[in-house]
Amino acid sequence: MSRRIPAVIALGGAAALILAGCSGGGGGTPESVDVTFDNDTSAEISFSWWGNEDRAARFEQAIALFNEEYPNVDVKRNFNAWGDYWTARNTEAAGKALPDVVMMDAGYLGEYADKQLLQDLSPYRDNLLPLDGIPDTVLGSGTVDDKLLSVPLGTNAWSMMYNKDILDEYGIDYPTDDMTWDELNDLILEVNEAGGSIDPRIYGAEDYTAGFPNFIYDLMQDENPVFNEDGTPAFDEDDVIDYLDSVADLREDAEFYPVERSVALEPAGGFLAGETAIWFNFSTTVQQAMSDAGTENIGMVQPPLDKGQDAHVLAPKPSMLLSIAANSDQQQAAAAFVNFLTTNPGVAEIFGTTLGTPPTEEGRAAIEQTPADVVNLDYLTSAEEELTASYPILPAGYGTIEAKWGELHEQLRYGDITTEQFATELFSEISMVLGS
Repeated sequence: MSRRIPAVIALGGAAALILAGCSGGGGGTPESVDVTFDNDTSAEISFSWWGNEDRAARFEQAIALFNEEYPNVDVKRNFNAWGDYWTARNTEAAGKALPDVVMMDAGYLGEYADKQLLQDLSPYRDNLLPLDGIPDTVLGSGTVDDKLLSVPLGTNAWSMMYNKDILDEYGIDYPTDDMTWDELNDLILEVNEAGGSIDPRIYGAEDYTAGFPNFIYDLMQDENPVFNEDGTPAFDEDDVIDYLDSVADLREDAEFYPVERSVALEPAGGFLAGETAIWFNFSTTVQQAMSDAGTENIGMVQPPLDKGQDAHVLAPKPSMLLSIAANSDQQQAAAAFVNFLTTNPGVAEIFGTTLGTPPTEEGRAAIEQTPADVVNLDYLTSAEEELTASYPILPAGYGTIEAKWGELHEQLRYGDITTEQFATELFSEISMVLGS
């Protein structure tokens, strides 16, 4: 895996220092503002989110709960499907007419921050927006240029899932939290050999370098930064090549799940089809894994380590966040609303983990757990001491970069390009997207 020097450990510490300065009047900047919002104050705020009817029904309940505490705040709500949502927000952003409270995605946060469309919430931390119980590493994922611009509604953490049914059938031991990459590769070969006579054949895993988030984890695990403060990559072409070449033998020997089968099953893939034993993804996707693979026997452990490493560098990634528009003229009411939605355990009880794992311990304790919730929450508890960094702030255009990684990786698996060509084309795309 890639090897370079410094940084992400410092990321968590830096975020903590930033937030300490923001939250307590300890001399940090910006200074807190002495504002309050009484429970009986009248106000009207607009709130937009993406989602479906089920999410809308849950927000109806959450807003009703909010109105028990703030009976005179009228929340005008609106929602769209994902694509329409961002079309509408981008149009509003151009006219400085965003809703007072905006559901935000990590992939858009950097772009909206660059355009100064979001209110810095740091000055409200002493009064309207204490965000009690949300760890600093979680808040760091919504902090850009020392400003708290967004608050996570829920979190994920990178994980390695495994299908117990497959491993049990072949008498293969489950993966563990302290497994090395070499040991994982041995497990993959073991499953391949055991599942070779099955139709369709069972494999250990798909090529796990296919996903850009796994590369991010690899950089963080090696204590390397991912993106610079200006949004440009903090990695280079050699890092990409080294990472892809780390499993070149398995790829060339056709030991990974066949790309033809993977493409045919898109967007599901081998794990969700019950045809591979291992899957890397964010922890809340275990719900989808159980549903699509047709089994609740899904386990979850921390991703492997390099030989000689004894601790993980994991980061809570926000599943979705809430921001207040800079153009809002109802910022106090909006701040009270954001604080309520992100910290009230009754809201967590309404949504369960459908918005990601609640960011507070009190919220997590309030939900009625499904089998998937049990696996997810047990995993996050086991990994708590290693959630030491904040997830990198993703630059504007990140989604395009991630999609390009996937497109190039498919060509790599077909043997149409080399890892060197992969890196060159990726950086050409990055240069075009970021203008760097």
